[in-house]
Amino acid sequence: MARTLSPRDLAAALGVSESSLKRWIDAGRIRASRTEGGHRRIMLADALAFIRETGAPVLHPELLGIEAAQPIHDQDNVDLQETALYRHLVAGDARGVRRWIAGHQQAGTPIPALCDGPIKHAMHALGELWQHDADGVFVEHRATDLCIQALAQLRTTIETPPHARVALGGAPEDDPYLLPSAMAALVLATEGMHAINLGADTPTGALHRAVAHHRPALVWISASAPLSPPQAHELAGFLRGLPRGTTAVVGGRQARAILDADPSLVHAESMTELAHIARRVGR
Repeated sequence: MARTLSPRDLAAALGVSESSLKRWIDAGRIRASRTEGGHRRIMLADALAFIRETGAPVLHPELLGIEAAQPIHDQDNVDLQETALYRHLVAGDARGVRRWIAGHQQAGTPIPALCDGPIKHAMHALGELWQHDADGVFVEHRATDLCIQALAQLRTTIETPPHARVALGGAPEDDPYLLPSAMAALVLATEGMHAINLGADTPTGALHRAVAHHRPALVWISASAPLSPPQAHELAGFLRGLPRGTTAVVGGRQARAILDADPSLVHAESMTELAHIARRVGR
C-alpha cells in the first residue's frame, strides 16, 4: 500500500507550520486527497515531488522515511560529484551512497541522468580496479550491492498509477549483471509504468512465461555479458514473437549481438533513451 502523510507529518519534516502546509495544499502547490472523514492526506511521492520542485529543505527526513540528503556544494562540477559517489562506493559507505543519491533527487536531477552519468561512470572506474588492485573484485561487487540498495530505496518513493501499463525484463541467461536491469526498472517506474524486474541470469523460457502471465506493454533485455550467436538469435526470436502491440527494447554493452540477429528491434543506448521510449509507449 502506498504511504501517505498528514499535513502535520509533512510540516514537521519541513520545519514549517501545519497551517502554512495546509495553505499550500489549498493553493494547489501540493497534491492531496481527503479521507472519508474529511482529513487531508498526502502521498509520499507527491510530497517528494513538491520538495524537488521547490527546493524546500527537509529538516527531519526520518519523519518521511527517507535518507538525509548530502549537500551538493557545486552542482555544475560534474567531476566533483562523481568523485564523491566514487569515494562512498570504494569505502563501502552505504549511507553515504544513499545520501548522495537523495541529494541529487531532491535537487531535481532526473533519475535517468543519474544512471547515465555519475552512477555509470563511478561503476566503470571501479571496474578498472580489477587491473590495478587485488581488492578490486570484491570492492566492485560490494559497490554494485550498495547501488542496488540505494536505487531500491528510491524506487519505494515512486507511486505507480492505478492501472499502469506493465514493463517487464531482465538480463539473459548466464548474464550475472544486476545493476543495469535494476536501473531500467527504476527508470520505467519513474515514467509511470509498473516495472517487473526479473533480474540477472533469466532464461528465455522464463521470459516467455512471464510475458504470458503479465501481458506487458514493454519488454526489455539488458545484455551486458557476451552472447553466443545461438543465444542472440534465440533472444531476437523471443522479442520478435512478442504479442502485437508490445514494444521490445534491447540495451546494454552486448546489445549489438541481438540487434545483429534482428535489426528491426528497438535499441535503447541509454537510460534517458529508455525513458523516452516509455513515454511513447505510455501515450
